[in-house]
Amino acid sequence: MVTMDIALNIRRLREEKGFTLDALAKAARVTKGFLSQVENFRAMPSLPLLYKIAEALEVEPAILFSVSSKSPRFILTRKGKSVVIEREYPESGFIYRALAKGKNSKTMEPFLLEIPARATRKSVCTNGDEFIFVLQGIVDFHLGRDIVHMKAGDSLYFEGEIPHFPENPTDKPVLMLVIYSITH
Repeated sequence: MVTMDIALNIRRLREEKGFTLDALAKAARVTKGFLSQVENFRAMPSLPLLYKIAEALEVEPAILFSVSSKSPRFILTRKGKSVVIEREYPESGFIYRALAKGKNSKTMEPFLLEIPARATRKSVCTNGDEFIFVLQGIVDFHLGRDIVHMKAGDSLYFEGEIPHFPENPTDKPVLMLVIYSITH
């Protein structure tokens, strides 16, 4: 069971069935904010909640857990071949590129994150630890009330439950390696 696969299944089914995020949240008796966190791999719902979501979507619960075929023992992602994953706040312009798509039963989820010039997004909290490594550019990383100024070559490891968000204060894009730990 992989957090990202479950999240993508929920989003795909919600969109196929014409549910808004708000409508599915109401039908599953959960907050819209929590459902958004689930769909964006920031939270893993309990088993009873997954059953409520499946019931609201009118599908068998097993559909939410389905993963694409047998998981390979390793994943090689060639330069330029990463998979763009749509996440929350599309208005931010952030581009998440999955670096291990296709590997099931992961304990971490690596992404390349591109942050456009002068872009930011809303603060979030997650259920696992996060690791950030700045590959290019300058970023201000907000962690609770602290602001950590980072440049290419800097890294940051933190507990995802701290409210956090990145902000690009410059006129040049930022490229970061972001690794999320996955809590099962």
